[in-house]
This record gives sequence, structure tokens and C-alpha cells, in this order.
Amino acid sequence: MLYNITFDPNPSAEDVQVLGEGIMVNAKQQQGLDPLQFFFFFVRDEQNKIIGGCNGSTLHGGLYIDQLWVDESIRHQHYGTQLMQAAEQFGKDKGCTFATVNTMSWEAPEFYKKLGFDVEFVRHGFMHGATFCFLRKEL
Repeated sequence: MLYNITFDPNPSAEDVQVLGEGIMVNAKQQQGLDPLQFFFFFVRDEQNKIIGGCNGSTLHGGLYIDQLWVDESIRHQHYGTQLMQAAEQFGKDKGCTFATVNTMSWEAPEFYKKLGFDVEFVRHGFMHGATFCFLRKEL
């Protein structure tokens, strides 16, 4: 049988989910590990519009914080901190012993350090001299 590799710049959520499910089935078969548990926390305005949020997953005993974003209009009002605290509590409730987050050098490494994260390693070689920081915090 002949198979084709295709490029999709905007795949459906269902198509992306096929990949995640395949990885989770393999983790269960190979190591007996439970599936990832995803989380999403949002900040919404009076019209229910999302103006901030945080998402990620539990990953075999670790909390992976994938994205954190707060609209410029509500920055410096502690919503980012509250979102991170909610994510950390979710991880603790799921038995995670550590949390990880990644950020570019021009984004928020200092913010995460203030929350108790330590730089685990830095990847160099990005455009304009930017670096990619991998941070970790014990829960």
C-alpha cells in the first residue's frame, strides 16, 4: 500500500487529536503510563471574551505549562500569577511533583523566576540572538 505525506497549515482539532491519542496509546502499551490530562484556564471579560489564559497538560507525573497569555489591557494586575497558581494547583491535585514552562528570552523568563521557577537549560541559535529558556519548579 502507498501512503502519502501531506502538509496541513491549519489542521482540525480532530486531526491533531489523532496524533495525541496515538502517543498516549503507545505510552500505555510500552510503560503502563496513564494518558495526558489537559487543562485550560481562562480570564474572561463581561462579554465572555477571552482576555487571558493558561493551558497545558500533566505528563506522567510532571506538569507541562504550554501557553500563558494575558492581554495587554490587564497586564500587571496579577492575572498571570493567578493563572500560574491555578495550573500549579491542578498539577498538585493530579499528583505532579514538578512543573515546567518554556519561554523565549524576550518574553517572560524573569516572571517565571519570580514564581519560583529555575532555568533548567537554555537553547541558543535563534534569530536576533534570542534564546529559548526551559524552566522547572518543584511542586
